[in-house]
Amino acid sequence: MTFDMEIVPRQVGFSVRYTLQFELKTKLLFPILWFEVYKKAIPKFKEAYKHLENYFQNKESNPFPVSGFEPLSRNPKLKAEYQKRFKTIPAEENLKEKIINFLLDSPDLDLLKIRPYKLAKLLQEDKKKVLEFFLRSTKAGLMDMNWDILCPSCRGAKSSSHHLFELSEKVHCPSCNIEYGPDFDKSVELTFTPNPSLRKVEAHLHCFGGPETTPHLRAQIRLKSNSKESFSFTFQEGKYRIFSLQEKSILYINVDRNNPPKQTIQYPMDGTISISNQKTTLEFSNTHDYEIVVKLEKANWLEDITTASEVTALQEFRDLFSSEVLKPGQEIGIQSLSILFTDLKGSTKFYNEKGDALAYTFVREHFELLTSMAYNYNGAIVKTIGDAIMAVFTLPINAFRYAIDSQKGMEKLNQKYKLPEIKLKLGIHFGPVLAVTMNEKLDYFGTTVNLAARTQDKSLGGDIVVTENFFNLDEIQKEIQKNKLSYEKFTVELKGFSESYSLVRIYP
Repeated sequence: MTFDMEIVPRQVGFSVRYTLQFELKTKLLFPILWFEVYKKAIPKFKEAYKHLENYFQNKESNPFPVSGFEPLSRNPKLKAEYQKRFKTIPAEENLKEKIINFLLDSPDLDLLKIRPYKLAKLLQEDKKKVLEFFLRSTKAGLMDMNWDILCPSCRGAKSSSHHLFELSEKVHCPSCNIEYGPDFDKSVELTFTPNPSLRKVEAHLHCFGGPETTPHLRAQIRLKSNSKESFSFTFQEGKYRIFSLQEKSILYINVDRNNPPKQTIQYPMDGTISISNQKTTLEFSNTHDYEIVVKLEKANWLEDITTASEVTALQEFRDLFSSEVLKPGQEIGIQSLSILFTDLKGSTKFYNEKGDALAYTFVREHFELLTSMAYNYNGAIVKTIGDAIMAVFTLPINAFRYAIDSQKGMEKLNQKYKLPEIKLKLGIHFGPVLAVTMNEKLDYFGTTVNLAARTQDKSLGGDIVVTENFFNLDEIQKEIQKNKLSYEKFTVELKGFSESYSLVRIYP
């Protein structure tokens, strides 16, 4: 069976032409096929399209009818039970009420894999607050976490587990016929499902290739060996990518009305191009002796998923789920993470002169300050080492803003305890790391981590020392100019590294 759907523009609206083709192994099956298609399938198709037409005319609230499902929020007793069970979850009452209604009024399929960021868009709420609500609800036993390993091609979840230590090291996607491993940046996603004690969800994805399960795919084309093909495509604003698992080249496309127009785009090609939103001719070539499949996808799906690299770098997650770790010996790559180290300068002399009691109080309050600020900037304290901390941030700008406010916070703390001689040494670097389990906690390992630690060693206290690569990031440059921060560049040799490094000392 094959199917084809064509959307045909009209003067007002559009029409949809849907074609089904069947090839039977034996003509004896024809009566059964005729009955299933003409008596069952076609009437259901007509009903579905009529419902969709009514939706566009504002006669229906939901574009997709769910047979036999009635919104549960109409049951006042059940809704009161939900409100009672979620009462202890810290959250704004308006947000809590919206999520409760979503859980009551959604069919099972919509609750099978709840994406907090996508739901935040639907509810018009802050995505971090929605994620935190689901994390807290999971801790309370009302929701279940799912760590899904997504296929890099079809984005389907081909492996799912409730804990990080259960993640598979290799996954096979039968639809795309590829094998891949977990990648914290793009392929490991955190989703949620209601716990059976709250609501029993029974749903299955029946069509792996349907547009509902692959909304990111906009077009694809099969190229026979040593052939060329082309077609026209009208781009909308946003981010796209063209790729082929057989070709390995990836072309990223940024579409904005202010970008220059481009009449033709050729693939294979690596890199990033910027074009305006218009109709463009896409030209594909296959120089291999085998068939390849080229796909065009809208890459905005990354905005709707909560990646493992992001959620494991949140203080809220580490506070609630400190036992969530990888299996011993497993290493999972993260393409880019900002690593920040701090240490207290002058602490030894302070301990000797002021005594252990005051020193303990000061150091504890300093840790509380750094931890609370990590929460504000979507980061997390990974570990403490004596008076030092190691923190991680998904976004470099958050790490930098955290560093600035940490130095300002330490100044106030010094004034409170009248300890001007105590200074905070601070260093930042970013780059690829490995997520590992060390000392029964989720930790990070690699050259990026070592370089960040050595960068902190060169801090004089009260300043922020960063690597030149970090300093040259556009968002960091804008923040320095915005706050009129002074800085100086210097080159040093770092312990454990054979080459010299260019560092920048920034004065907040």
